[in-house]
Amino acid sequence: MTVDDAPVQEAPMPEQIGLGFAEILALLAFHGGESGPAAAALLGVDRYENLPDMVSAGVSSLVARSYAHVDPHGELSIEGEVAGIAIALGAAERRMLLTLESPAWTDRIVLLEAPDVAVLLRPRAYGTWWALPQPADLPGAEATLNLVRGHLTENPRGRVLVERHVEGQGVALSVRRSDDGGWLLGQTVPGSEELAEFPADDAALLVTLRAVRGDQVR
Repeated sequence: MTVDDAPVQEAPMPEQIGLGFAEILALLAFHGGESGPAAAALLGVDRYENLPDMVSAGVSSLVARSYAHVDPHGELSIEGEVAGIAIALGAAERRMLLTLESPAWTDRIVLLEAPDVAVLLRPRAYGTWWALPQPADLPGAEATLNLVRGHLTENPRGRVLVERHVEGQGVALSVRRSDDGGWLLGQTVPGSEELAEFPADDAALLVTLRAVRGDQVR
């Protein structure tokens, strides 16, 4: 099985691609990268990744949807946007989890960032996901700020928790809108109900997001 990553940069970006959990397992198997197990756990498919029949079902579905191809020698390959998703799953150097809260509901977004490839994933029904490749020219911290701003503009009484997915960490940045239109930032810690918040503007929020992400200072 091969992943052809050459066309990823050239192919037009789709709005989003719907993927079943078996298809995600197949893409993880295609790439076989070191970050695969952590990405599988974050997406909630890790309990199925060692089931060959499940992976095979995912491969069959990808072929049926023309996302994977079989050559005359029986070798499977994927290319384009779906290859980019496979690369992000298997080679992500950064995994970010955003929990979007409103007074009525809670949702979550997963950002996977590998060298030259970033993918946003949002859950659908029954363990399936929407996958949206991210523009290569938009830095991750700025993309996260846009997501935070968009959610809290639509849900001004809501909150966003931003967390870098690192085993055993469990600490998240809490972001809310303040009454004056700025931001209220705080840090949530497992087992603690106290949350001290402090005001911030866009520039301070961006600096804080970069710190949470572990971006290198340039």
